[in-house]
Amino acid sequence: MRFKRLAVAGAIAVATAGSGLLATSPASAATDQFAAACSTGYACLFYHQNHTGAIYKQYSNDANYGNNHFVTSTSTRGSSGSGLVVRNNAASVDNWDFDNAITIYYSPNYAGAHQRIAAGGQANLIPSLRNNNASGKFG
Repeated sequence: MRFKRLAVAGAIAVATAGSGLLATSPASAATDQFAAACSTGYACLFYHQNHTGAIYKQYSNDANYGNNHFVTSTSTRGSSGSGLVVRNNAASVDNWDFDNAITIYYSPNYAGAHQRIAAGGQANLIPSLRNNNASGKFG
């Protein structure tokens, strides 16, 4: 599964490089965090287990999920949870950052129980973190 995603991401990068579409302005990069499908470089948190329901795309370290909200996924993953705050509502993670693992924490500021999801990996959150998560850090 991981190899397949890496191959697809690589093919997309090669295809868009030739057309000059890789250059992004700061405005488009900021808007991209609200796009409703996971993409390379992001870790995506989902409202339900097995990467379904509404989505939150995380691009950098986030010390407090309390100021972020799920959006409806454009794929068949669904809209359940859309509009809800991410903190204490995520159940699974799909890490599309192929260089860095992400660690999800129970408390703000990267404290408490935690679960590490490998670069390019995915997982349902462990019971102590499912719907009890407050921050996430790459590396």
